[in-house]
Amino acid sequence: MSRNKKIVITSGDPAGCGPLITLEAIRQFGNKNVELIVVGDRKIFQRFPAYQSLKARARFIDLNTPGIKNISPGRVSSLSGKASLDYLKQALEIIKKDKIKRLVTAPLSKEAVQSIKKKFSGHTEYLQDHFRAAQVEMMMVSKQLKVVLLTRHTVLRKAGALINSKDVAKTLELVYTSLKQQFKIKKPRIVLASFNPHAGVDTFLEKEEKEIVSGISKFKGKTYGPYPADSLFTKDNLKLYDCVISTYHDQAMIPFKLLSMKDGINLTLGLPVIRTSPAHGPAFDLIRQDKKPFSSSMLEAIKLAVQLTN
Repeated sequence: MSRNKKIVITSGDPAGCGPLITLEAIRQFGNKNVELIVVGDRKIFQRFPAYQSLKARARFIDLNTPGIKNISPGRVSSLSGKASLDYLKQALEIIKKDKIKRLVTAPLSKEAVQSIKKKFSGHTEYLQDHFRAAQVEMMMVSKQLKVVLLTRHTVLRKAGALINSKDVAKTLELVYTSLKQQFKIKKPRIVLASFNPHAGVDTFLEKEEKEIVSGISKFKGKTYGPYPADSLFTKDNLKLYDCVISTYHDQAMIPFKLLSMKDGINLTLGLPVIRTSPAHGPAFDLIRQDKKPFSSSMLEAIKLAVQLTN
């Protein structure tokens, strides 16, 4: 049977959960029309018995990283940081060479990568720089909700100052386009959360909310809010909207992980390729304790990459 879709998968930090959840996701993934190309180190995969029976289900690219067999499971190191960044670089070369449009990234450790690349702030920003994308957004996706972060990995005291009407309007445009084109939602319903406590559409509006309102006025599509986040994320209210735009990281991620920890996906909007990843980190604590991490989020990331069109 010919395989009409290809996905490149990076196996994440070799000391973390990435290699194991990648293997588990491959085991559970049943679409034979999709070719999975996995970038990592064979010596790491060989630590897991499942690898031997799964070698035929995917094309494994072995980088044969010097010294990789000496990496301690569950421990941050510069070698694991270098390896996980090398996996990503190799994956991007394969994508360019073979004109592949789908990338799934297993979790890496920012701390480990920063030990060899100080300015590294995450997959999202690295991929934006690599593809020279004018704008990218981080959309968290699950069966329960979709959330986009207006500001991402920045300290809270600086987040408010980063909110401006121009960026709000640009984010609305990109999210609206994604919901229509990638998720096939004919009339997307987007709601925005307020930055400050109890700030509503016309109540307790501070500087940040005024910037949000101004940004909404520049956008031609239908939007709702800004509404107070403490009531916005109830299950009944979430049924009313297709996507929530939150103002800062934890405002989005706390409710998202409470509702969608095991099936949550991180989707990067604005790239020329579809990029997804599980909505969790490398789980060093579980690996150190020799506990098996769940692989459902990694599996859902692969499924969503197949489902979406760019």
